[in-house]
Amino acid sequence: MRRYLSDWKGLIYNLAFFLNGLLVFLLLFESRFTVPIWMQAVGRMHPLVLHFPLVVLILYSLWVVVVEKPESTRWNAELADSLLIIGTLTAVVAAFSGFILSKEDGYESDTLQWHKWLGIAISLTSVIWYGSRKYLEPWKLTSKVVAASFLVLLFVGGHLGGNLTHGEDFLISPLGPSEDESPKVAFEEAKVFNDLVRPVLEQKCLSCHNEEKAKGGLQIQTQALLTKGGKGGILWDTTKADLGVLISRLHLPLDDKKHMPPRGKVQLTEEEIVLLAAWVKGGSRFDQLVSSLSPQNPVYAYAQNVLGGDRTEEQYDFSAADADEVKKLNTTYRLIKPLSAESPALFVNFYNRANFKSEDIEGLMPLKGQIVSMDLSKMPLKDEDLKTLANFPELRKLILNFTDISGATLGELKKLKNLRELSLSGTAVKMAHMKSLEGIPSLKRVYIWSTGLSTQELASLKKGQKITFETGFRSDTLILALNAPIIVTENQLVANNGTVALKHQIAGTIIRYTLDGTEPDSAKSLVYDKPIPITKNVDLKAKAFKTGWYGSSGVDKYFFKAGYHIDSVQLITPVDQRYKAKGASSISDGKVGDTERVSGNWLGYVENDFQSYLFFKKPVKAANVTLSMLRNLGSSIFPPTRIEVWGGANEKSLKLLKVITETVPAKDMAGAQNLVYEASFEPQELSCIKVIAKPLAKLPEWHAGKGQKAWVFVDEVLVN
Repeated sequence: MRRYLSDWKGLIYNLAFFLNGLLVFLLLFESRFTVPIWMQAVGRMHPLVLHFPLVVLILYSLWVVVVEKPESTRWNAELADSLLIIGTLTAVVAAFSGFILSKEDGYESDTLQWHKWLGIAISLTSVIWYGSRKYLEPWKLTSKVVAASFLVLLFVGGHLGGNLTHGEDFLISPLGPSEDESPKVAFEEAKVFNDLVRPVLEQKCLSCHNEEKAKGGLQIQTQALLTKGGKGGILWDTTKADLGVLISRLHLPLDDKKHMPPRGKVQLTEEEIVLLAAWVKGGSRFDQLVSSLSPQNPVYAYAQNVLGGDRTEEQYDFSAADADEVKKLNTTYRLIKPLSAESPALFVNFYNRANFKSEDIEGLMPLKGQIVSMDLSKMPLKDEDLKTLANFPELRKLILNFTDISGATLGELKKLKNLRELSLSGTAVKMAHMKSLEGIPSLKRVYIWSTGLSTQELASLKKGQKITFETGFRSDTLILALNAPIIVTENQLVANNGTVALKHQIAGTIIRYTLDGTEPDSAKSLVYDKPIPITKNVDLKAKAFKTGWYGSSGVDKYFFKAGYHIDSVQLITPVDQRYKAKGASSISDGKVGDTERVSGNWLGYVENDFQSYLFFKKPVKAANVTLSMLRNLGSSIFPPTRIEVWGGANEKSLKLLKVITETVPAKDMAGAQNLVYEASFEPQELSCIKVIAKPLAKLPEWHAGKGQKAWVFVDEVLVN
């Protein structure tokens, strides 16, 4: 039996010795090592296997420290020997899987390097210790020094691993608050960002987005880094229907790979999600005081719960809604929450302009007796929708900023006997409509910033005693800038005879635009007066101008003219399985313009060129082939070095029609951007087209992955 155990341990030792040798070899050639797809699963096993060797090796080291002599009652050489050989094998498995995991994005820090090298040191020390155990008798002082040093190595390596996974000071944070922990701020002095938003980000997001571990290239420990964003661009954008990547990813299902925080991490509460969304919607100001907000504002309600405060919440004479009913009516784009804990009053926030329907308001009727605040900012709300809103008798606050209402039906709101605050900023309301608001008995404050009402009309409204009209800052000497125009058409692939529509919320504004990618000016650029027909691929840029205002910032969107229907597509070279989209059909599915590499719309190539056949059952007279591609240099997605377009009657009779070559970017360019390549040639009848896009063979010296292969990403090919 003893001989069997000895043989067993010898086999384990030889295997551990071999794996340590392999690990050292990979370290020597780390710069040339690329993790195969199948091996990524090995790396992600690291959190599962690392605890076992830690525990086993700690037990063995403690045994060496406390053992006295061979005849000691604590002496059990056979068991201790088994612990060490098991720890030796599992330590190299943990070190090897950790090395593989370190090659993934988001692990680029000094802490990672220290943790990696300490893990390898633990593995090598274990195998050396086992091989030398006959010379290191456990009851001798030398062995005890080695064991004590090894314990320090284990604890430091584990602590750094905890920092990488859970954030700085994870191991020692339960011992007490840090010395620089700031005291709880008084309610009247509290700032929305510093005292409400930042703590949520630090507790739920900072562990993965810090200087030591920057997942997706994003760090959030300072305001500057937070506003900079990551590889996917800026975190919030109030011009987008979903308010940008920060809020949209919070609302994704937990099982979605892009949901944040990822599964396994502590999730944000619904109250925290409401807080972040309201802060972004309100302009994401870093200096705003909580006390400046209305008590009906969800941020104010959150602050009452977190900070306390000496303001008394309004007492309501209605009972709370059925919790199951509230849960049923909550959707991804319509959030319903109590104003505060224990309050029967509800507020509603709408998100995502593209998904909004008038029926979404009507669907809230079962809660009409509890809803006291509703925010419909930037929704495509129509005048007739105000008739529905008038059926919510408990409404105290109604926000209609930058909606499509003209104001013609504002008189319907007279039915709201409890309405105290109304926000109409950025709408097309006129002076004649404003007078109807005087019939709302409880209305105290109306916001009408950027409405296009003249200075004289605004002055007339402010003279009234009953309602306070907030018109924004105005000065005879200070000129303000217009907000940018809105590109109403959302689909970037425009059908034949299709048009693109623009609008601006301020009446009397002139929108000027270009279609060639140049910046529009206030004198020579085209004036928008009707939807723009799209007869070819265009890079639309637009700005707003108005007398007495500075011109707006620009908006930019590329529109593709829909091409011939492609009857079938064949991918000649295999697509990388990590970015396979829907296979060949992705080339002609009409989905263009996405900048998220993990959206499921992109075909990614790194080991092969992108090569594809496009087949037409009947010949088409083609003169142009357009490729929609992606550039995200931080993720090693580069422009192709060469594009070739071939054409003919079939795949055996093709001739070269066009070659496009690209230079390698000389420096990094932040964020992701759509690239459009147009290959134009003499018009000719074609039944088969072959498209080739070649990826960059080696990333440039300035890139973090220098020497490795670059990716090319393709999502659509159009033929016109």
